[in-house]
Amino acid sequence: MTLTVQDLDELLDEIFEDLEDHAELVDERLEDIPRGRTMPDLEDMRLYDAKKFRLGIVFIDINDFTDYTSDNPEKDVLFMLNVFIPKIMELVRDMDGAFEKNTGDGILAYFGAEDDDETIAETVLLYYALVQVLLHIGVNPLLERYDVEPISISAGAALGHTHISRIGIHSLNRRTAVSTTANVASKLTDIAGTNQYYVNQGIYEKSNKEDGFGSMLEEVGGLEGFRWGSDFKGWTSPSRYYEFPNIGLQAYEEAMS
Repeated sequence: MTLTVQDLDELLDEIFEDLEDHAELVDERLEDIPRGRTMPDLEDMRLYDAKKFRLGIVFIDINDFTDYTSDNPEKDVLFMLNVFIPKIMELVRDMDGAFEKNTGDGILAYFGAEDDDETIAETVLLYYALVQVLLHIGVNPLLERYDVEPISISAGAALGHTHISRIGIHSLNRRTAVSTTANVASKLTDIAGTNQYYVNQGIYEKSNKEDGFGSMLEEVGGLEGFRWGSDFKGWTSPSRYYEFPNIGLQAYEEAMS
């Protein structure tokens, strides 16, 4: 499609024509944001609506995906994606989580809309453990049997307050997480290396460190630009972040030895 200068002018005129009305509608719907207790289906939310939740947000990414797509036939890449991504999405559903999006080489999911912080933290860590087992004992051996290169992944997760909003237009929209919590989870995914699983201080603080998955977390360092805490109990600045061990890979290696 070739656009002339006149076409562009007309297109911009159409976009700007109702911009003020659009802003007024958005402002009206965000005037009083309710506290959510259950994650709404996309169809149950009006456009521009938002609800506030306490959630565990998880990003899962395939490592070095650009190199993987360059080094492997397109059919193999499609095979890998269609084997791995639907299974980790299915796991989200089976654990009563909510799925936001498939990023192409990973997913973004939420857990805990109906749960307390302690349950959310342990659920996120359980999801980490199950994804690891699925990858190393299920998916990668299967890929090898089909002569497709195995994959590694990294992950970041955070617990905290999050606004869920239905953002877009009528034909193009999705449920979106907007919060510092989501930013932290994304940041942790970016800095996690091959087969590394990071969590924020919130998940560490609320997890079961006596006989639960929280006992397996090890401190990595500080996350500059982010704090964790409250006005009543004080703040940790920078917020600390922690690593969950790759028990799935360990289990696979033990099974093969």
